[in-house]
Amino acid sequence: MDQQPPAEMACRTMLKKCYLQRASSSDFLKMLPQLEANARPVALAPLTLTRALLDVGVSGQTVDPRLPIYLEALLDTNRIDIVHVLVAITQYANPSHLDSAALDAADTVQSRVLRLMTKRIANGTVHSDTVLLTFLSELRPWMSQHPESATLGMLLSATLSSPATQHAITGAASRKFKTSFGRDLTPLISSLSSSNIQLASALSYYQKQYDLQDGDVLDGSLNILNGVDMAALSFQDTVMDNEPIITRAGLYVYLNAMDGTDTPQITDRPLFDDMTVMNFLNARYKGNLPVLVTDLIVAAFDILANAMYRTEPQRTITILRSFLVNKLPAFLGNYTAITFAPLSIETCIGQALLRIDPHAFPSLSQMFDFSSKSSSVSEARQEFLFSCALHQLIPEGSIEVLLGDVPMQSLPASGRYMKADLVSECTSNPAKIEDLIGELENMEGNTGEIAGALFEIISTLCSNNDTLTLKGICNCLVRKSATLDSVVLFCSPQILLQPLCHLLDNWEGHEDQVENQPVYDEFGSVLLLVSTIKHRFELQPSDLTALDPDSFTSRYFRSASESRTIEQLSEHENDLLGGWIRGLFEAEGINDELMSTCKPAEFHLLIATLFDQSIKACQSRILTMETLKGGFEYLLETFLLPSLLAALTWFANTLWLTTSTSPHTDTLLPALSTLIKPASLPPDSTTPHSAVLSLLASPLTSSLMHTQQQQQPTRPDIAPLLAVLKPHIPSHGNNLTELESWTRTQPNGLASAMTNMVQGLITWSFASPPSYTHRIIHYSITLLGASSTLDTLLNNLTAQTSLHGPSSAEVDTALDIIATIIIAPLPFTPLLSLPSALRLRIETVNQLAKKDAARATVMVRLHRRVEAVLAAVGASGGNNEGLDLGADGSGGLDMGTNAAAFEGMDMNISMNMGPSTGQGMMLRDERGMPTTDIDDVLAETEGQIASGDFMGGVGMGGGGGGMEI
Repeated sequence: MDQQPPAEMACRTMLKKCYLQRASSSDFLKMLPQLEANARPVALAPLTLTRALLDVGVSGQTVDPRLPIYLEALLDTNRIDIVHVLVAITQYANPSHLDSAALDAADTVQSRVLRLMTKRIANGTVHSDTVLLTFLSELRPWMSQHPESATLGMLLSATLSSPATQHAITGAASRKFKTSFGRDLTPLISSLSSSNIQLASALSYYQKQYDLQDGDVLDGSLNILNGVDMAALSFQDTVMDNEPIITRAGLYVYLNAMDGTDTPQITDRPLFDDMTVMNFLNARYKGNLPVLVTDLIVAAFDILANAMYRTEPQRTITILRSFLVNKLPAFLGNYTAITFAPLSIETCIGQALLRIDPHAFPSLSQMFDFSSKSSSVSEARQEFLFSCALHQLIPEGSIEVLLGDVPMQSLPASGRYMKADLVSECTSNPAKIEDLIGELENMEGNTGEIAGALFEIISTLCSNNDTLTLKGICNCLVRKSATLDSVVLFCSPQILLQPLCHLLDNWEGHEDQVENQPVYDEFGSVLLLVSTIKHRFELQPSDLTALDPDSFTSRYFRSASESRTIEQLSEHENDLLGGWIRGLFEAEGINDELMSTCKPAEFHLLIATLFDQSIKACQSRILTMETLKGGFEYLLETFLLPSLLAALTWFANTLWLTTSTSPHTDTLLPALSTLIKPASLPPDSTTPHSAVLSLLASPLTSSLMHTQQQQQPTRPDIAPLLAVLKPHIPSHGNNLTELESWTRTQPNGLASAMTNMVQGLITWSFASPPSYTHRIIHYSITLLGASSTLDTLLNNLTAQTSLHGPSSAEVDTALDIIATIIIAPLPFTPLLSLPSALRLRIETVNQLAKKDAARATVMVRLHRRVEAVLAAVGASGGNNEGLDLGADGSGGLDMGTNAAAFEGMDMNISMNMGPSTGQGMMLRDERGMPTTDIDDVLAETEGQIASGDFMGGVGMGGGGGGMEI
């Protein structure tokens, strides 16, 4: 054995000490000056140091885990470069003495070193032309000896894709280098084409791009990829990817969107669909059930803590708390049952509780600090654990261990409910139904069974046409409308509406029913509940696609608030209108004969026309004001009161069109006052009247304020009406203030605010969740368009690439978060969804790659992740597909690039410019902006006809459209 130089022997001795003491990279670097001092007067050569690191750190094929750490430390400080590493590993293990399996194995020194160099080159840490060209030259023996090695192919692909390599080859490489390197590259491509077509395609792309071949080689390798057309190779084929990582922020974003409490509308609409979430989790965790369960529990606590920190409305916090306590344990029980995988839920819960925010969810001993902001959710840990025990996920005795304290509650005395038992009990004793509805808001874990039983009972009553019992349930749910939030966590509002809408569409009277007033009463109760559900959860016509467009419910929600001209009515409808006019305004009143000839559905579809004709008759002095008000008071009777849904919407539409010279305001306002501020109400009408006002207070307020601005601001009869409506306007937090603050964010308004929020997710490293709301994505898509929103998200990715390198953990983290943002569900259907916008962009990625390869690369990687998840979830862009319209192609206002243009807006006015559509939304044009175009709302407004014709039902002319109910 050759005698080693003293300097090298000293170096090895010092390195053995580092390995034995498991020195950190920083401690290792502190020892280098001593190594260099021992080597004097001869300098410690980089290659000598690298070779010594390998000799000491490798025993046979056992690699010390510290070896790659020390190599990275030397590379980071420029003590050595990648050429030294490659030469040292070549001398340590000659390529001709290895087989390709050793290169592709996970634990050999050769594979580890090659992967380390792949990572560093991909991250853009090597810039020297000389180093890169020398490195490629040193790779040639490896290429010729191991043409089938995928590890070697990935190293070459990472090197050739580097912008620094492109600069080196095009600027400094000789023709001789290109020819010789190309000859060695061709066999590698040929071998890989049968085992890894993507990698072979990437290498062929670069071989052609850099002209790494001469004429002879080119002629002999036309069929190198077994028939793949070289000209058809796209940039996407050259992009190599890392294994996707799972981040805490990704699931946090998804649940924020899925729970539907982050919508820009005025309502909370949970979107948690069990099957969709299961598919998403399966795609994300690929069978790793313990991590899946732990992360899901942590994310549920995270979104609740976030809502508390952001001071979201109490309704939002209640929904998220119910999701954690009532929905999640039931979901986990169902999910783990169908996986048949061995799993300790108790262990997962224990690990999750160690990761949640201790400030938001303090221990029991800290809960009595009432000055703490966490008081509204501080009991969530305890409630969740008892719900898990109720669902038999953990033993009750484990609760104290998991809490770390003696619990202050117990399992419900009634135990765990079962849906079948509840249905049976309520069938024999319908009075119990109201008690169960009252329990829906309890945080005990039984809500799911109650919701399931309630839906089954409603469906059965609808099928059996038991409208009397159904009326009681409908009235109770309308009176306790907050309980609907708990119901829709387990049953979507669309599903809940199906049996009710079918009943309304096919309403049949009872043969033994003598009076018709109860028919109207029962029909109105169901209609009021259906309207409440539609309003509370912002359901649009597109959400009710199962309905026949010619059915009553479709027509009602589409046009019940639009008056029609007499010519537009059928002869039968004209007769009915005349009958109701005589019944309301003549001495005979409303009698059973009138109601027997007019079905309840026909009556509710005539309301807008009835009001339009009556108001015009009063304006024409055919009716006196007292007669008009006296007739409208009939509609406050309980069995007719739901007709105010269409009537008040018609008033909101009509008032919105008033101008400073509109003469009919003096008629409209007293008539409206009769309906919303009556002198007296029948006892049974108080609750439904309050419910109707709650549905329509927002649009009526907007219209009255508009009327006040158009006419005399000091008009005395508007303020009392606004005062009556004010208590009925729901509180929806600070959404408008929030949007205004986002649009003022420097330098680019809403886009900058979104960037800040996404950056907070990417850098999240504490127990407390970063401030996030999916509303910012909704607003960006609505106001800026999906294309501009996608640009902002891509900018975040490219920024991470520039800072940390394309293959860094930071970029992988950003990819997971942004991909999740893109595929997260939306409660509305945009003209262009984010997945569709990304698909459009990827079609032009080849052109982008020529200008900005880094951005093109992250776009390809992002597209792959998005499409992989959507394919697994079973969606093709989700429920938010469409075309992106807009003059500038962005599909919205360019507020992101001109925040100043938005700063001067009066947010209260701009966000409340028009009457509500009956779900609390403004009247808007096709771009979603408020409209005051009279032609879009009302076709005719005036008309005069003889008094006899009016009382005969011929009518006063006019008619028009308006917002739907």
